[in-house]
Amino acid sequence: MLKSIVHEIIGTHHREPDLPRSLEQFRDRKRVLIIFADAQDDRPLIQDEWLRKAQMRLIEEDIEVFSIAGGGAFALFDDDWELDADDVRERLQGPPSGEFGLILIGRDGTVKLRSSEPRTAEEIFEALESLPKTTPW
Repeated sequence: MLKSIVHEIIGTHHREPDLPRSLEQFRDRKRVLIIFADAQDDRPLIQDEWLRKAQMRLIEEDIEVFSIAGGGAFALFDDDWELDADDVRERLQGPPSGEFGLILIGRDGTVKLRSSEPRTAEEIFEALESLPKTTPW
């Protein structure tokens, strides 16, 4: 807290922390959608259903989808990738364990969308077309 007060007083630019190393493999190649799905409600199920209905378009748009739950990271469509779930949660400032969250990262390494609620495929695609919101990897 003291750090944020000092930044506010002296006007130092606050920037998001570096993104996880395990996501560097996607830079300039793929977009990444991270779903923090260990919530004890229906939001992870709703998000999963919406994404599965849009599977072909997600693949066409080069979007890799990962679900982080129970300390593990699981690819929704392609199992050839490995992520460090704890590092992803920590560095992306994901929700605490037991909470739902969604983070979309563009090819350029910028976070395009953060949400604590499920998002439709169209909302996700629209976010990709927007300007970067945070610093690159």
